[in-house]
Amino acid sequence: MKLPPISVDRKRTQSEMDLPSPPVTPYTGTKKTKENTSDQLEREAVGGSSRDPVLFPRHGHNVDIATDEPLFGPIIPPTAEALVEQHIDSHMARFENKLNKPTRDEYLLALSCVPIVSAQYNRNPAAWAREERETLERQLAMMQRSRPSELESKLKKIAPAPTKRVVGSHNRVQRTSRVKRTPRSTPKQKAHDTFNSPSPPSNKPPRAIGTNRDDTDYDSIKDYCPPLNTLGNNAKGLKADWKGQMLDLSHDPDRHLLSPAELSLAATLRLSCATYLCSKRRIFEARVRTLNVEKEFRKTDAQQACKIDVNKASKLWTAYERVGWFDRKHFQQYIKK
Repeated sequence: MKLPPISVDRKRTQSEMDLPSPPVTPYTGTKKTKENTSDQLEREAVGGSSRDPVLFPRHGHNVDIATDEPLFGPIIPPTAEALVEQHIDSHMARFENKLNKPTRDEYLLALSCVPIVSAQYNRNPAAWAREERETLERQLAMMQRSRPSELESKLKKIAPAPTKRVVGSHNRVQRTSRVKRTPRSTPKQKAHDTFNSPSPPSNKPPRAIGTNRDDTDYDSIKDYCPPLNTLGNNAKGLKADWKGQMLDLSHDPDRHLLSPAELSLAATLRLSCATYLCSKRRIFEARVRTLNVEKEFRKTDAQQACKIDVNKASKLWTAYERVGWFDRKHFQQYIKK
């Protein structure tokens, strides 16, 4: 787009363009003939005219300019300026990551604040202390006036203490004497030659410690366990950590069904051989179910499948996972195609 040309009456002559700023107002209410000479403009500016005065006259004219009064208010002494600059340079690094940084005007405002408390105190310290004491006592009196009314509504009235009554000797009721009880004799105990407590005679075989009677029928659970020969050199990995003394399985009737590594694992977890076999078969039965539904076999699945402590089930899962008994290759014949 092209702008329209400037009208003739708005064009500036070369002499007007050479004048210093600000430009002279061309109109003062009525149209007048422009004076193009610079001498006429300066004469009107000095002698007084309706045109704007010249702020920066040409050299050669003596114009009185007040140099003792500042143009924009009082000037702060150089010492204060230097103090502000020094303080800003030394402390502004702490406000680099802050949103509200102190500005220069705020520094100058802080310098303009002059404390007068010490000056008033030094005039008459006794009068100052007396006035402060009167103010404090007046505040305490106002607090005490409002306090009782509030406390009366909150305090609970307590009944007076009962008075002691003196009862005459003739009104006393004589108590009946209690019947004396004969002390019971301590039953005689039979002395034993040793500190070992004698076991009561019983025809039942002793129950193995750490077993669960409800989960010892391993023959009722289908056996999906990998063969023991798949351990190979990984037999050392079939172990677990458990607090407490190992269970003695030397006389367990099912110990021949466990490998030496499994026997040590069951003794560490304080499981009888029958309970260990039940838990083992339940874990691998659950593994086959997850393979048929293409699901990952996790530690929680083993805990839900067993009927023993969940921590012991977790130890079995970890040991079987370490020796690779959860690999898919051990269960190819049981996976439904």
